[in-house]
Amino acid sequence: MTHDLGLAWNIADRVAVMYLGRVVETGTVESVLTNPQHPYTQALLSVLPESDATPVLLTGEPPTLPHPPGCRFHARCQLLASGEASPVADLCRSQDLPVLGAGEQAAACHWVTTA
Repeated sequence: MTHDLGLAWNIADRVAVMYLGRVVETGTVESVLTNPQHPYTQALLSVLPESDATPVLLTGEPPTLPHPPGCRFHARCQLLASGEASPVADLCRSQDLPVLGAGEQAAACHWVTTA
């Protein structure tokens, strides 16, 4: 486990990104770090010095225990805040996502799974 994405890039084959104790994205290091699918992964990578992306500044506070239903990231999700994910907003706020397996790249995000 590391918080150093550069180290992960250099020594790992696979990576799992966690938010509030839950894996939100998993896949090969190259696929996740070059083509992030989950909004949290996108936000993390956007603030790296070598990133060409516009930095994503998360608003709001992380939820407290017990976690509310739905995606644990929904209260801070930039896609929900912008209205881009409005077609799945109710799902994001109410329906938990399944735990990710160890297969190909996957993201625990209603927007990604329906887009």
